[in-house]
Amino acid sequence: MSGRDSVIAAGQVLLAVACGYVGVAVASSLSSVSRGREPSFDGRETAFFLSLGLATLLLASVSSESIRRALALSWPSERRITVRFALALIGIFVIEAAVLFSGVLGSLDDFRAMSNSERSLLGLANAVVLAPVVEEALFRGLLFTRLRRHYAALPTLAIVTIAFCLLHLENGLLHVVSVLPAGAFLGLAREFSGGIGLPILLHACMNLAVVIVGLAL
Repeated sequence: MSGRDSVIAAGQVLLAVACGYVGVAVASSLSSVSRGREPSFDGRETAFFLSLGLATLLLASVSSESIRRALALSWPSERRITVRFALALIGIFVIEAAVLFSGVLGSLDDFRAMSNSERSLLGLANAVVLAPVVEEALFRGLLFTRLRRHYAALPTLAIVTIAFCLLHLENGLLHVVSVLPAGAFLGLAREFSGGIGLPILLHACMNLAVVIVGLAL
């Protein structure tokens, strides 16, 4: 992959994320002016994902190919791929549950605090709909597709997974560590399925499981 193409790929992600934060700033300003107070955490998160998603869509639209190809908008052609990753996800849930209750990565109170923002309807929509669709479109769609044309599967997977984890850095080390294997798993789903349809579904299931466990604790 040429240095120019590498810079373009990294620049697209940074630009999309920057647009996400600009969206949060705009939403906060409008809310302060019209309502006299800052929007809730869920409101800011919604503004971030909507702005990030719009930026990703615009970046894909200005490429030399269709949006469908630029974002890898497709579903696995073979049913067995979906079944295998669904079974693998169940195994991941079992392992994560064991790690969670072992306290290796923090207490249950830490997990409750992390999932508190997803207890409202808006928070649930962010976690189960907006985050999976937007994050997969940007990372396993736009970024993965561009890198995969020049890199082998392993380096592409590593770069995309690291970039995905860095997006969650502000949420703390516990969240980053928990996102790392999830990002790698979603990257494998993208590689073997050939599109972001399966990663979006798996991502949504992962986030929904976090919400359900958080409510149950």
